[in-house]
Amino acid sequence: MQQAPSSRIQELMAGALRQHRAGRLGDAERLYRQVLQLDPHFADALHLLGVLNHQVGRNDVAVELIGQAIAQNDRMPAYHNNLGNAFKAQGRLDDAVSSYERALAHKPDYPEAHYNLGVTLQAQGKPDEAAHSYRRTLALKPNHAAAHNNLGNALQSQGRLEEAAVAYRHALASMPRHVEAHINLGNVSKARGQPDQALSFYEQALALQPDSAEAHNNVGLVLLEKSELVESATAFGHALRHKPEYAEAHYNLGNVLQQQGKTAEAAAAYKRALELKPDYAEARLGLAIAVIPVFSDTEAESRNADANFARSIDELAAWDRANPGLLGRAAGTTQPFLLAYRPADVSASLSRYGDLICAAAAEFWHGNRKPTHAARDRVRLVIVSGQVRHRHPVWDVVLRGLVSHLNRNRFELLLYHTVALVDDETEWARAHVDRFVQGPLPTRAWLAELARDQPDVVFYPEVGMDPATCALAALRLAPLQIAGWGHPVTTGLPTMDLFVSGELLEGPGAERHYREKLIRLPGTGVCTELAAIDPQPWQGPQSSSDRVRFTLCHQPIKFDPADDVILTRIAKAVGRCEFWIAAPDRLAWTGPRLHGRLAAAFRAAGLDPDTHLRVLPWLPRNQFAGFLDSMDIYLDCPGFSGYTTAWQAIHRGVPIVTSEGTFQRQRLAAGLLRQIGITDGIASSHDEYVNIAVSWARECRSGDRLAQRREAIRQAARKADGNLSAVTAFENAVLEHLPR
Repeated sequence: MQQAPSSRIQELMAGALRQHRAGRLGDAERLYRQVLQLDPHFADALHLLGVLNHQVGRNDVAVELIGQAIAQNDRMPAYHNNLGNAFKAQGRLDDAVSSYERALAHKPDYPEAHYNLGVTLQAQGKPDEAAHSYRRTLALKPNHAAAHNNLGNALQSQGRLEEAAVAYRHALASMPRHVEAHINLGNVSKARGQPDQALSFYEQALALQPDSAEAHNNVGLVLLEKSELVESATAFGHALRHKPEYAEAHYNLGNVLQQQGKTAEAAAAYKRALELKPDYAEARLGLAIAVIPVFSDTEAESRNADANFARSIDELAAWDRANPGLLGRAAGTTQPFLLAYRPADVSASLSRYGDLICAAAAEFWHGNRKPTHAARDRVRLVIVSGQVRHRHPVWDVVLRGLVSHLNRNRFELLLYHTVALVDDETEWARAHVDRFVQGPLPTRAWLAELARDQPDVVFYPEVGMDPATCALAALRLAPLQIAGWGHPVTTGLPTMDLFVSGELLEGPGAERHYREKLIRLPGTGVCTELAAIDPQPWQGPQSSSDRVRFTLCHQPIKFDPADDVILTRIAKAVGRCEFWIAAPDRLAWTGPRLHGRLAAAFRAAGLDPDTHLRVLPWLPRNQFAGFLDSMDIYLDCPGFSGYTTAWQAIHRGVPIVTSEGTFQRQRLAAGLLRQIGITDGIASSHDEYVNIAVSWARECRSGDRLAQRREAIRQAARKADGNLSAVTAFENAVLEHLPR
């Protein structure tokens, strides 16, 4: 039986506790040690001296001392709880969980142990179990603001945004000046696609704590999503001024700099993030992808992109070998999307990248388990897309017709929309599928949905534009996985079995450009229907009858420097002409860069760029239709063809000149023209492209001939739509290739 402490020990312990509570830790430590000199086995002194050492970061000492206290008396819940805190600080999370559970075994109504257990379970990536612990905490201590806030974090990590918002509001009810809860409410609003509301919450946090690096960082993230790149960079700068060692803010700044085309500065930001956080897989992946130029200023920069990326893959693979188990969590955070805009065969590099990222993702998420599925009457097809919305090419061209016409006697159709945006087309889609899942959700939650639904087939109409889609596409989640040409280049992923394209979009031997098995569907491989519009007359400047107007309605990143000379050749041959180039709806800085590059090419050819180059603001669809009506000739980009704009142009009767290149992405407009039977604008070389443009420009000066051509195109344009045979062929391809 333990003897009662002497009066001297009691006196020393009382003094030590007073000093400890007052924060005078040196004096407290001195008194605890005096107690232990009198009684080396005095459990309370061992325990509290251990707590003190934990407070100052000497966790090895803390574990040793609290362990000695438990050896003297293992029935004290506080001892086990505080040992758990020391273990957690060491990163020994399993040991911490065991300690908290022992504390609760002795005292089930111990709110602090429930809370600490929740924090540790959350750090282990167990949000369900963490949420249970936080709820146990709150049952015992309803006004525990931190528990409400952390419960919200656990719920948000599962995509349960409404419940998370309720938890954060409870935290604020308990502690109105809880800065983190304001920030987290902003995060919920951001995830819901409510950027202005998110900014409002972040501003409230900054009003309470102006030096909150996290709030400044999150402001930057919202501004980045809004493509306000300068303002976003400024916000990340504020975050780093308040917290220079903030690795996430360096990484996010790198993302902004990359989107601004500042490749060297972006690489430096990623490297700084890695210096601060060496296991930061997202920053390492960002550094690897950053070598691909957003916009190429020179032919050499464009030409060298693939080789530079190949070397970058070597370096990323070396990092992965040195840091096993980390890269997989970054899958999807960034993609080599821009490599497709370089007019070369990039399939080898994309396949090497695909091998690396898929292996890493499989290791991180679930290994290489093969999906198993129950027998059912209909094939269960899950479509995964972040583009189920009005006026997005992936939805309008690739996906809507499939959703509308897929045979439901053969197929059960589920649609995962991975982003928050909802409009009338999203709601139409929801009403036309068997199950609709609205995002955003974290990858773990999407995987839970797929495990629940057990699809036979997963179809990705594009792989490259959407982070959630890219993360899922890197995993084997169904017996048959299919990519579409919403991003018209091989995914390079070994997890993709088929790539569905159109027979009119692929040249001879196109199979060698794909990692997947190429499936040529009839026509252009899609079933479209152009929505009715009420065109508005263009309010631009009037043109004289002898001035030919060419339009090049493409994002600036599609224009390859090697093709600039084509425009100067046309201008020299035609004489009085204008080239109308659209200002981009994103990456706004690329518009002036393209104009400057083209202006330099015109000057080098002895032409006045101010006479020939015109810039068109990005227009709503009905105004764009009026603009097309006022143009004479549509010039397709030779390096990266435009399907959606060409599709709109033929319905307005605009003649199209296109160069049918080697790769599918260079043959989109040509395939469309072949489908409607208007092929005299398809060139097989740059010389022929120039000759067609010049010939038609001369024709434009004869109004009757131009009017006849335009009417013929308008009439033929109807053949572009209603390609139901493509849907039937898609169904048959799925059934043929589905493993039995």
